[in-house]
Amino acid sequence: MGQDSTPLTEDNWLEKQLGLATLTKSSDEIDLRIFLDRGITNGGHVVHLVKNNGGWTGVKYDYLLKMKKGTVINKIIKTTKTELKSKDWDSLWTKLENLDILILPTQDSIKDKLRKEVTTKRGKGYEVMVVTDGSNYNLNLKKDDKFIRYSFHEPWTYSQKYSDVDEVRKYSEIIGTLEKEFQIKFRQ
Repeated sequence: MGQDSTPLTEDNWLEKQLGLATLTKSSDEIDLRIFLDRGITNGGHVVHLVKNNGGWTGVKYDYLLKMKKGTVINKIIKTTKTELKSKDWDSLWTKLENLDILILPTQDSIKDKLRKEVTTKRGKGYEVMVVTDGSNYNLNLKKDDKFIRYSFHEPWTYSQKYSDVDEVRKYSEIIGTLEKEFQIKFRQ
């Protein structure tokens, strides 16, 4: 369904610079990493949730990348690390599982659903919305021995336009659930 269940790349420069272990070598029961791409800025965010030996931890990383002559360099120059706390981690995980976090496809694989049939004077066709700016998320997840990776872009915008497409609604609700649980803004 657009997911990649093979081990993730071991050459993730951002994870290395943040001091995160390679996901494929993680011994954690659950290791969830959601990256908010930096878009047109030189900063970004990562939400990292881990379940190990029945206990949960969470961290949000905010980072700035080095600029050289107006070009962003893949070198972190500043990082802020915020501990995330939940009143009920297992309940949070159940909410995420109910939003199909383990089986959602990547957004590119559902592009045929992200269009509406229209009739014009010239005949039938499709109206397609393309969002060229905004927030792009990359989700990397390890649960037991299964690896999941997918990405989605500006899900709340697409879910407003295509309210009948469950996947974009669920992408949006995953981010909204994390924002609400941890009182963070993850859409910036």
